[in-house]
Amino acid sequence: MHREGREPCVDLVDPLIVGFITVERTREIEAMSPGLANAIADWIREAAAVQDWRRVERLANLAAPLQAPGLGDALRDLLDADIAELNNEDMVDLLGEIRATGAASSIFRLVTRSITADAPAYWLCQKSILSLSEFGTEEANEYLRVLTTSTWPAPIRWHSAVALGIEDSLGFEEGQMLG
Repeated sequence: MHREGREPCVDLVDPLIVGFITVERTREIEAMSPGLANAIADWIREAAAVQDWRRVERLANLAAPLQAPGLGDALRDLLDADIAELNNEDMVDLLGEIRATGAASSIFRLVTRSITADAPAYWLCQKSILSLSEFGTEEANEYLRVLTTSTWPAPIRWHSAVALGIEDSLGFEEGQMLG
């Protein structure tokens, strides 16, 4: 997919990213384009700079199974940029999948600014809570504890408490919290 001694080219790799990208398909694409993992975070930033959000999303989904260097930082920066056209649910999922613990504060800020628009089902918030719980860091757990306080809507409090395993000690009843 690239000339000998040259970096892989995003315009040659991008058309290969079709449909759901399995780990096996990721490995096939990587085999066709050596150096892909080291280039892909920069490609994501370049696609974001020209507001090609579909390409950003395709590349991010390809980069996650590769544990591409710089991916967590690139996705965190996109969350912080508050881009309406970007599928933030996928970005949050990917951050959790790659255990990008440095994104904990960005994910919490996303929950804070999207809480009203995300009601009543809170899908984005639920995915954010799951990603924070996957980090397992003290910082992420502190954000989850904050989300259990009375200033947050009951479903957010419930899912955060469940993620921490403290719903019983807080006296939360699932039917009341989610009903």
